Amino acid sequence: MKIVTDLESTRAEFAIKFDNEYGTLPDNCVYNVDETGIQYDMPPRYIWSRSGGNAKLSAGEQHSYRMTAVLSILRDGKKMPIMFVIKGQSGGLIERRELDTYPSGHFYAVQKKAWMDGSVWQQFLWFVLAEEVQGKSVLVLDNFESHISKESVESAETIGMDVCTLPPNATSHCQPLDVSIMAPFKRHMRDLWIAENVVHDDDDDEAWMSPKARVKRITMIKRAIKAWDMITEEQVRCSFLKAIPKP
Repeated sequence: MKIVTDLESTRAEFAIKFDNEYGTLPDNCVYNVDETGIQYDMPPRYIWSRSGGNAKLSAGEQHSYRMTAVLSILRDGKKMPIMFVIKGQSGGLIERRELDTYPSGHFYAVQKKAWMDGSVWQQFLWFVLAEEVQGKSVLVLDNFESHISKESVESAETIGMDVCTLPPNATSHCQPLDVSIMAPFKRHMRDLWIAENVVHDDDDDEAWMSPKARVKRITMIKRAIKAWDMITEEQVRCSFLKAIPKP
């Protein structure tokens, strides 16, 4: 485990390297993307995230509905629409009958465990990022396998983006989303969960296709969208300045 002074040194070195390679790019061409897991029940012990590896639930969390939110920000302060990864089968009922009923303006995919994988990442690159890219750009990513596989890097390059990988074990200091966006985003979700005054129960995954489960999925999505809307452009710009300071 790196200590704080080592992480600060790593951040400084990474910032210099980043500036040397991408310092001439305009702020609207510098992206950071990462995933975070969200739960239907949102007290602090139920919030989990994956950074550099697969999302996992701790003991006692298996009864809370979950999905993955893919968050994207630009150095100019812009937030991109969320891509939600929902538990389901490709071509299954959720994909065929439910995705089109979710809030517009965001993106949706299904995966058997509601996690990011290579297939979902390709969908994100082509359906979300490819529509946004304007000229030569850089995509700052952690070292999660789906992000940096040969196929993923080639797809990113095809749509006009270089992939810039973060230093290993340093996302807490070098990734804008981790530095100052994820925490307030999750805090907003938790506050919204409390304000909903919902009834919490112990439904398990066997009830995932029930009408009540469908309502929970939509509730989770709407809650995340509200929380994302509460993140300001100034917070996004500051997150880049803190994580990748300009020399």
